[in-house]
Amino acid sequence: MAAGFDIADHLKLVPVDFEAGDNWLERLIASGFDDRRPAVVTSTGVSMYLTKDAIMSTLRQIATFALGSTFVMSFLCPIEMLDPEIRIGVERAAEGAPASGTPWISFFKPGEIMILAREAGFEKVQHVSAAALAERYFADRSDGLRPPNNSEELLVATA
Repeated sequence: MAAGFDIADHLKLVPVDFEAGDNWLERLIASGFDDRRPAVVTSTGVSMYLTKDAIMSTLRQIATFALGSTFVMSFLCPIEMLDPEIRIGVERAAEGAPASGTPWISFFKPGEIMILAREAGFEKVQHVSAAALAERYFADRSDGLRPPNNSEELLVATA
């Protein structure tokens, strides 16, 4: 690759357009994915670009994976929920996103995304806040660097 990094032989990139109705699961299976074995599926930095219908469709499909499969998805909270010190930056980013052809269209309150995951068929659903992630991964930093509270949060759902 141009940057000097190669993709490991055991990894496969499977491009999908969730909004165009591509059957991403069929594409994964055709690439060697076995949905009968427990899997961990992650989707980070994507949900804000997808419609709620596309997100719900994805949740429903992953909920049918083998027992014990886990889905981890990041999501953005509604801008009005954000702490004042980061709200202006997120507002500006959201306003600028359409200019690059990638508007932010989906925001979720933590309880809302958890309800959607349960409705999709997940048995165990958990919200992991940005504050909890910061505490876990940034607490011992000597430079004081920490990500902002209540910005990009995580849904962890297990089938």
